[in-house]
Amino acid sequence: MEVFNDLQLNDGRMVGYLNLPESLKVVAEFDLEEHDHPEPSDFAELISTATSWATGLNAATFEILKKQIAKELTDAAYGGAGYQVSESDYADLETSLLVERLCFFPDNIVLIIFEAKKEYPDMDIYCQLDNSYQIEDISVEERN
Repeated sequence: MEVFNDLQLNDGRMVGYLNLPESLKVVAEFDLEEHDHPEPSDFAELISTATSWATGLNAATFEILKKQIAKELTDAAYGGAGYQVSESDYADLETSLLVERLCFFPDNIVLIIFEAKKEYPDMDIYCQLDNSYQIEDISVEERN
């Protein structure tokens, strides 16, 4: 079974779908950043690296990531506010986190973009991961 499906060149990026655990299908984008008019063959190395990375993903990895993201964002939202964060605060955000797309860039940069419509309407949650699926950075940005 192919890891990435329906790959097509679109506006200078290769875009298709990644089949995730539990039959979840999400958008996968490959961006070479520095190429003005890339050809499909220019993406071969990036897709190969991304395939190796993506084949290590599993449901447990996503659950761990969602738990870590929920904790970090909830703590940041309530930090210094005098509010005692509860386990249900973490769980509510964790439950609402949905993978929107994955973006692969040169130099092993991977972003997983989540949405949490209830807690962060009109916002995207960007999570940069390293090669071992550890979070390097999290940011919340207004959706374009």
